[in-house]
Amino acid sequence: MYRGSGIHHVGIGVENLEAMKTFYQGALEFNRVFVEFPEEEHNMDEMFRMPHVKFSGIMFQQEAGGVTVELIQMASPVPRPIRKDFRYGDIGVAKITTAVSDVEQLHRELKDKVNFCAEPKSTAIPGWGDYHFVYGRDPEGNLIEFISSPELPVENIFGGARWIGVSVTDLERSRAFYQKYLGFDTVVINPHDSFSGLVDEVSVGSGTQVRSCVISNSKGGEMLELFEVLKPRGRSIPLSTYWGDFGYLEIAIQCDDIHEMGSYFEKEGMEFLARPTLALDEPDYEGWYLYIKDPDGIPVEVISLVPKQ
Repeated sequence: MYRGSGIHHVGIGVENLEAMKTFYQGALEFNRVFVEFPEEEHNMDEMFRMPHVKFSGIMFQQEAGGVTVELIQMASPVPRPIRKDFRYGDIGVAKITTAVSDVEQLHRELKDKVNFCAEPKSTAIPGWGDYHFVYGRDPEGNLIEFISSPELPVENIFGGARWIGVSVTDLERSRAFYQKYLGFDTVVINPHDSFSGLVDEVSVGSGTQVRSCVISNSKGGEMLELFEVLKPRGRSIPLSTYWGDFGYLEIAIQCDDIHEMGSYFEKEGMEFLARPTLALDEPDYEGWYLYIKDPDGIPVEVISLVPKQ
């Protein structure tokens, strides 16, 4: 049923757009800019239950490609932090994973630009092999994982954001959901617990236990990591959270036909945050979006560019 590709972009609500742009472009080389939009009103009444919202933003990626990052600075309604004390394992979109040529070298060279959470570490993942990684935070505390592996060859310093990590309460349930409804039909890394005991600095716990897998869409797009922290258990998304609050907001997936997808989700009994909505009306195409919730209530955006006849 599903016709489309994997992860297109990740949305992050920010407090200071200019400072965050400077960090992502200067320190992490997100210099391929797709669009910058000035502060203006947008019709997103289904998301906010109000007629208009006002925000500005940018969409960009690294030169090597990968996941596009969308930074959103909300002006109205006034945004707040999703969490003031975010930790690894809290339910929701949790991190960007970016491939680099050499984690150790990157850690040495970017110490003055990136707030690293610990020294680089290594593990072996069944069916994958060596996995070298280090966690850092952007200026507003959002987690970024830097990895190097023979499975992800990188020509220059950065090899693009390769997947988005989403923390869930039930790994098997979430994997079945994304495979069935959103086209992630290929298992890249089978469920494993190789990160257990290695992420205490970001989980704010001791002896962290975590299960993780990586899945992709065989038709394209970037990958999705789903992980379940068993100890300490993550906290659910606060009920007062709004789109545009500071922190990771959503993953966005591209499809061929937004109306077909909307009808499919309707028949499957999905909970909509926003039904198919026209966002762009250009001379040659229309841009549409819809929002649904995954089993944990995490917002998932589906987007479509429809050529005009």
